[in-house]
Amino acid sequence: MTLLAKKPVFVVTLAVLFTTLFSWFQTNSWCIILLLICGLWVEGPVKAIRTAFTNKYFLAYFIYWLIQAAGLFYTHNPVKGQNLVAKDTTLVAIAFVLCGCRFADEKGYRSLITAYSLLVFASALYCLYRAEILYVRLHDSSVFFYHPLAAPLSQNAVFYSVYVLFAMQFLLSPEGDPAIGLSAPVRKWCRILLVVFFLGMIVLLSSKLILILALLMLVNFFGKRYYTTQNLKALVISGLAAICLVAGLFAIDNPVKQRFTKMVDGGISVPKRDTINAATAFDPLPLRILEWHFAFEILREHHAWLFGVSPGDSQDLLDQKYVDTHMWIGNPDDGPDRRIRGFLGYNFHDQYIETLVRSGFIGFASLMLILGLQIGIALKWRTKEARFTVLTLILFFIPESPLTMQHGVFLFCFFPLLLLYSRRKVPIMVVKQPDKS
Repeated sequence: MTLLAKKPVFVVTLAVLFTTLFSWFQTNSWCIILLLICGLWVEGPVKAIRTAFTNKYFLAYFIYWLIQAAGLFYTHNPVKGQNLVAKDTTLVAIAFVLCGCRFADEKGYRSLITAYSLLVFASALYCLYRAEILYVRLHDSSVFFYHPLAAPLSQNAVFYSVYVLFAMQFLLSPEGDPAIGLSAPVRKWCRILLVVFFLGMIVLLSSKLILILALLMLVNFFGKRYYTTQNLKALVISGLAAICLVAGLFAIDNPVKQRFTKMVDGGISVPKRDTINAATAFDPLPLRILEWHFAFEILREHHAWLFGVSPGDSQDLLDQKYVDTHMWIGNPDDGPDRRIRGFLGYNFHDQYIETLVRSGFIGFASLMLILGLQIGIALKWRTKEARFTVLTLILFFIPESPLTMQHGVFLFCFFPLLLLYSRRKVPIMVVKQPDKS
């Protein structure tokens, strides 16, 4: 029997997802520990450990965690290093449950992704409800967009949009028919309405990358579905609807249009170092380029190309670069615990570079090993949800450093490994008929 077939374990798994979405991280840690204990209890500790340590996916995550933990031996900030390693332990715990135990069968997988989609729907409704309350009080429509919209969940809007995107892609998968006790026509309409709702949420969350991926996902889904059935009329209607959506976004002044326009108008030029001061404003791309320059300077100055500067020291050294470059860091007279910190605490905004600075080429290689195995899942499963899950993470790692936050750590581990329990696409074998001539 699989773990999800047992109702208490299914409830604990939902608790893990719920506390992750709502950023209840202390409770989330206990839920993950409880899920791990359930896995050991149901599967048997000896069997589960043996299975996990012979599984290549678990070993890849475990090696990555070991390399991060090794930074504790040479960090100058052991407290911060220990906190980061504790956060990365989520990778090992989740990977152990999904790789060392029989986590789900087809029925359990379908029930879980249905429940996950409904949890995302509930969290999104909560965000819209809170935004509506603020709008009535402030009469400011910006509360419905980007970071203010995701603020009630204590989530970064870009990170949360990935959770919404994954819920949408699950609904578009073959197992996406909601596992709820309703008639087939009602389930079909629930599925359609949820997909439309999640697409609308992605638009409101205003992540340029995730919006593009969502549109590509829909084009891929409708293109294959209707082209193969020769239903070109439905394909044309779907295409025109997508074009109208995009045209509407750029025809009317709105925060989504402003973010795309700012990206184009801002250019990629970085101000010269001697001209930067506390009043210097940075567009997103020039700021990232400057942070990437800082990353390579830190590696060069500390001769840390092989092992990195350690996870505990990485952010401290980057913050020092912000200070030395005279960027805005709030009012230093308010002390190190001041509420307004400016650029202090901003990470490198690129997970590949973040990992390189933290743990050098050794850590970078372990990260690429995990991504390589995830690509292998996508190639072997041959499903659109597998392809888009892996593609989303690979691209998401370029403008963001998700593994610096609990939300991102969970994304990186849970959803790719959950694909192991999804239905594979069986290739069609063409049998050549013998020549009768």
